[in-house]
Amino acid sequence: MRKLRIEKIILAVFLLFVAFLIGFATPDVIASRGDLGRWIASLQLLPQRLEDLASQGFDESAASSKPLPIIESYSATLERLKADYYGAKIDEKKLTYNAIRGMLHALDDPFTRFLDPEEYKKMREENEGNFTGIGAQLDTNDNGEVYVKEPLPGTPAMRAGIKANDVIIAVDGKPIKDKDIQEVVKMIRGPEGTKVKLTLRRPKVSRYITKVITREVVAFQMVKWRMLDEKNGIGYVRLYQFNEKCDEQFDKALTDLERKHVKGLVLDLRANPGGLLQAAVDIGSRFIESGPIVIIQERGGERRPLYVEEEKHNHKRYPLVVLVDQHSASAAEIVSGAIKDDGVGTLVGVKTFGKGRVQTIMPLEDGSAVAITTAKYLTPNGTDIHKKGIEPDIKVEATEDFDPNDPKTDVQLAKAVDVLKVKMGLLPKSVLEEMKKTAQSPKADADEVSETKGPLNRASTDEVKPGDKPSGKGKRSE
Repeated sequence: MRKLRIEKIILAVFLLFVAFLIGFATPDVIASRGDLGRWIASLQLLPQRLEDLASQGFDESAASSKPLPIIESYSATLERLKADYYGAKIDEKKLTYNAIRGMLHALDDPFTRFLDPEEYKKMREENEGNFTGIGAQLDTNDNGEVYVKEPLPGTPAMRAGIKANDVIIAVDGKPIKDKDIQEVVKMIRGPEGTKVKLTLRRPKVSRYITKVITREVVAFQMVKWRMLDEKNGIGYVRLYQFNEKCDEQFDKALTDLERKHVKGLVLDLRANPGGLLQAAVDIGSRFIESGPIVIIQERGGERRPLYVEEEKHNHKRYPLVVLVDQHSASAAEIVSGAIKDDGVGTLVGVKTFGKGRVQTIMPLEDGSAVAITTAKYLTPNGTDIHKKGIEPDIKVEATEDFDPNDPKTDVQLAKAVDVLKVKMGLLPKSVLEEMKKTAQSPKADADEVSETKGPLNRASTDEVKPGDKPSGKGKRSE
């Protein structure tokens, strides 16, 4: 008799538990609207929901101290969204990409970022020196407008008459107001041979200008050079970005200038957003005889100098002046900082951007990637220039009508040539002393250029290649 009573109690408890589960799951069954897959997904979440319900009775402070199971929490949230979300069909890839972006955004580091497959492909193309587009370097001004920083030599943009400082209003008739620079790049780029129509606002022109440009595979000529003054042997080399091909092109430029009897050199690093760490070491080694080009400091504090590569000493050394501006960043600052610390050249222009961090690329299986800040760099003297920039030896502001393709508007270049002539003995030293006094005057300090968004928006950094440590083996162009 007693045994029968125990069995009845057990049966009653079991039936009560089943009734509780049915009542607990009923809202999910109704929400599934007959969708078996969503109903099964809801049932799979029951253990987690029961555990959450039981934990509600615990002390709040104890619950908040419990470690969050990251993978399980993400999976449970995603499954719950797939099962219960009332709205458009869930795009798992889109949710995952934005989850990664949100995680990286919490680091408050603009250089640690997620690259979707298209963005990562473009980065690789730029580092390799080839991409399909029109060949214009874009930037964002203080008003948030995307504009042409400079059309690249020999590209469709240059041939179509695109000019520096042209503001992009629309692409193929679609306004780009409030669009991110990355979105504008995607709109402008496209398959080889196709056309893109740009609507532009040009300074001092009352009407909008329309340009229809045929996209091409642009072999990015990273280096431009010429003789500025053949009589006095003054040469000029402009380096646009640090990629896999820039050192080879730089070597070619020096060889050609030497055939033309160069005796002094102006190196132009203005508007250079950076690039590959190894390329910076290569270029810096062409000017510095010995010692480190840069010092890499790991997260644990260990410092590792990256030394001059002596095989790059295949050219003579000449009196040197380096042009820099507020858009000279990362790898450009590695080279200019090394030249300044070593004393082999004089910096002319305005304070550089101030990016002293190194990123390593971690590719993901679907073709996307994450750029992660893995180290910081210091100049050879141990100076951390991050968010500080490098002050030039001679400060010279650019004028409002400055066009990098029109030497007549380039007062910074004109001043660099005068400095070089002093170093070459063609002008008296008093000229250089007067320049330094002018640069240190109160007026010059009051006119200091404010920090700009350029290199950040171009997303150009001292990235090392996938899998490489920042040991020296390691932007926006359309």
